[in-house]
Amino acid sequence: MIQTTLSDISQCLTDSVIDKAFKQKTSSQDSVKIIEVTRAAPAGEGLLSAVYRIHVTGHQHSATFIVKGLVNNLILRDTLQCTKYFAREGIFFTDILPALIEVQKSSGAKECIQDYTPKHYSTCLDGKNDYILIEDLSERDCVSVSEYPTESERNKVLKALAHLHAVSIALRIKKPEVFQEIVKKIPELYYSEGNRDWYSPYQMNAVDLDREVLREYFEPSSIYYKKFDEIVTNDLYGTVIATLASSVENPVLCHGDAWCPNFLCSKDKAVAIDFQLFRCASLATDLTYLIMMCSNLCKEKQDFLDAVQIYYNDLVYFLRDMGLEASEVYTRATLDEEIKKYGRFGFMACLTSIPLMAGERFDVVTSVVEKVPGKERLPLENLWKLAPIKDEHKIRVNNRYN
Repeated sequence: MIQTTLSDISQCLTDSVIDKAFKQKTSSQDSVKIIEVTRAAPAGEGLLSAVYRIHVTGHQHSATFIVKGLVNNLILRDTLQCTKYFAREGIFFTDILPALIEVQKSSGAKECIQDYTPKHYSTCLDGKNDYILIEDLSERDCVSVSEYPTESERNKVLKALAHLHAVSIALRIKKPEVFQEIVKKIPELYYSEGNRDWYSPYQMNAVDLDREVLREYFEPSSIYYKKFDEIVTNDLYGTVIATLASSVENPVLCHGDAWCPNFLCSKDKAVAIDFQLFRCASLATDLTYLIMMCSNLCKEKQDFLDAVQIYYNDLVYFLRDMGLEASEVYTRATLDEEIKKYGRFGFMACLTSIPLMAGERFDVVTSVVEKVPGKERLPLENLWKLAPIKDEHKIRVNNRYN
């Protein structure tokens, strides 16, 4: 088996970069003796980037890091537009996270958003040798969360999401010019007219699979089936774009892909990872997607409402920690109104996410792809192949309509 090296990930990821990060992490002048690189994510876990773990051994210390790199296959890199999403995550660590940390610190908060995100050590964003070097959260005893979280795990994720949103609200209120500069840097990447022809066929394939499952639970004449049909047959992709592009009364910096596998949990908290889809939108887009994707815990309307209340209690706490009262800056009535207005995003995003999870996992590191004649980008439906939804996932589709 051929050993992966730093240069295989990026020509800019050198021994000196690792040595500097190692010294910073160990708070020492210890020099590096051995560097080993292994894959960090199981095959099929990463859809837009390759993820590796770097094991570093020094004379007196040892440490591990996580590094994300571009997909090596150039056809795949162009098809998935990996550099755009990579740059978005890089901006989060280099520009956005420091601003969030600073506004929280200047507010005299006891909490720190850095505790809920990985520490960042180094980034290169030149479009060819991109990498992001961050903390290995396993050293904080954080473990991955499955797509079927426990209630405790889900609640920790809700708290982490509330923390991110609360600090974003504080940034918008206390440093509006900084907030606006950040917003200018993060226009919507994923759901745009430029992606319509590429994404829509895949989206509708997923919808057809959802529809097959729905027929097993509801008659076509039922109110649930009719509502589903109304949503998916009325320019679904355009509706998603419009929901995210709407002029939001209370814009917030959102994770963008907030489901439980994009968080790691320790005994006392969840830590957010994967910021490729980071966007400015209503916080209801993040919140509804997270709750709906926890379908094993959201079987009835009351389950949804209970989760919203848990989230809002955490939001109130984090706002107050920064000297802001939710009753003045973001009331529960405001949250309810935004869920009604923008929460449909969570439902529409689930339409593709559940079939994707139920299908064949695509591995960006080992998969071999070839260019399709006459196509600038490979059809997405050829990469993220979907199959009829199995029984274990059918209940997730059904739960969205209860």
